Amino acid sequence: MSNTDAHFQQLFQPKSQVNKDEENPTQLANRLTPTDDQIKNWLQSPQIKQWLTKLLMGIPNNLKTEAINTIIKNVIQNPDKDCRVQFGSSTIGVDVLRWQLWASYKLPYASGIKTPDCPYTLKKHLDTPD
Repeated sequence: MSNTDAHFQQLFQPKSQVNKDEENPTQLANRLTPTDDQIKNWLQSPQIKQWLTKLLMGIPNNLKTEAINTIIKNVIQNPDKDCRVQFGSSTIGVDVLRWQLWASYKLPYASGIKTPDCPYTLKKHLDTPD
């Protein structure tokens, strides 16, 4: 086997599973530890509802609300674990390391998939004066 072949083999070796905590210690140290009420208020905020209404065309708003309620329940039960809810070809989830909501959905009449992050994070929600 030539040197090139050996290098090619190394490129596609499965990487060992990296503990998320070790991956970015700075981000982990700065991670928010919100209360259940803070999580609930953030995910039920008008800003989140508005973001979801603009996204995921073709999905009824009641399904979006149900997905958010499921995410709230699951994240409150286990705040150290990301959560996602899938319906059809669309998914809504929350990244608990960054406390950011995200969506993934197929564009109507197109072959592409959109995966935007919600700009209204938990940190922004907590920093916003009431």
